[in-house]
Amino acid sequence: MARLADGREGFIITEVPTMDEAARRDFDRAVAMLKDQDYERAIDLLEKVIEQSPGVTAPYIDIAIAYQRIGKPERAEEHLRTALTLFPGHPVACNEYGLLYRKTGRFTEAREIYEKAIERFPDYYPAHKNLGILCDLYLNDPACALEHYEIYSIANPDDTQVTLWVADLRARLGRD
Repeated sequence: MARLADGREGFIITEVPTMDEAARRDFDRAVAMLKDQDYERAIDLLEKVIEQSPGVTAPYIDIAIAYQRIGKPERAEEHLRTALTLFPGHPVACNEYGLLYRKTGRFTEAREIYEKAIERFPDYYPAHKNLGILCDLYLNDPACALEHYEIYSIANPDDTQVTLWVADLRARLGRD
């Protein structure tokens, strides 16, 4: 975790991007399109950015998210694999890949990729939350779920949903 320029705390991933100003502007426009749920146009623009800057991971991750949203998990997986080739263990790419694995019923692979992200980036809390969900709802591993929900909850105490999940698991495990 680090303090960002605007005062918020966040996670910083350092890459040496090879993106010129035009590609950066296109990338920023594509991100805005994703926020507006204009996935098809974002995909078109992200394809252009990837062609101009094939060594930068963020466009691959964002296009994978867009493909997920329009129901094309195969295309999403292709782009996540590329992102992880460029930056092995990238926490955001791993987290998105874990979500994709979970949605497609590949629970063992989902667990492995979340654990890979956490091993390399233990402070990337979304991976803890999603591993907790996977362990809780899909793998019937309440001890794993509780461990990762608690890690997430300590870092995100305002997430009342996870606080409830922690309390429920503690009760089920007799750890009140």
